[in-house]
Amino acid sequence: MAGVLDSFRLDGQVALVTGAGSGVGAAFALAMAEAGADVACIDLVTDAAASTADQIRALGRRALVVRADVTREDDCIAMVSATVAGLGSLEIAFANAGIAGVSEPLLASSLSTWQDVIDINLTSVYLTAREAAKVMVKRGRGKIISTASIYGFRANFRPGRGRAYAASKAGVVNLTRSLAIELAPHHIQVNAIAPTFIRTNIGGGILKGETDESRLYLEEVAQRTPIGRSGTPDELKGLAVFLASAASDLMTGTTVAIDGGFLAW
Repeated sequence: MAGVLDSFRLDGQVALVTGAGSGVGAAFALAMAEAGADVACIDLVTDAAASTADQIRALGRRALVVRADVTREDDCIAMVSATVAGLGSLEIAFANAGIAGVSEPLLASSLSTWQDVIDINLTSVYLTAREAAKVMVKRGRGKIISTASIYGFRANFRPGRGRAYAASKAGVVNLTRSLAIELAPHHIQVNAIAPTFIRTNIGGGILKGETDESRLYLEEVAQRTPIGRSGTPDELKGLAVFLASAASDLMTGTTVAIDGGFLAW
């Protein structure tokens, strides 16, 4: 009889991760491999994706590197086709690629900077999910996981900052619900992860703590977070494996905040 930990295993499955070259995407890709899956590492920067792929192969799993601009429909179609052709199937898709965008006062803001964030953070999720679902529907099962944000539930605590980011991530939250309802008859679960402030290169490295401005920002984050700190990409791995595995088969349409209690206040 299989034990509970066996339900978290991903042996024999194939995962696709967008934005796999660094930060949260790299952590998701490695988590999939550590749980037994082979992984297609999708990124606009192939050298970064190749670095993640090398780490996956060192774990004894297969890895595929695919260059894609996830805001382009043709690239999203091609990356899923390449995954199936190169690794044989597709059971798990992480629509993770995203940017923070620039901070501009509303009255001086431009449509182009707004559109860049919406295209990368929201439209790419739709395209990734749509193309992955085409494969999963035929197989009668699958897991689609998107990267939302705590700012999908709340505006930026600095007024005027990140309006496009917050709007795009709120869109991911509700797109997750809509896709979950539509794909449930096909035994495909659709969920999202809403991280707190994670120490990655997003936003020009504001969360890395390597400059005076960055350190001040992280201090403010810590003061606003009940556990008193920001997070690391590795701290998202457990939730990623749960949502990708059979352990979450009864769960769909949910966005899970992993936020140190930020949203509790």
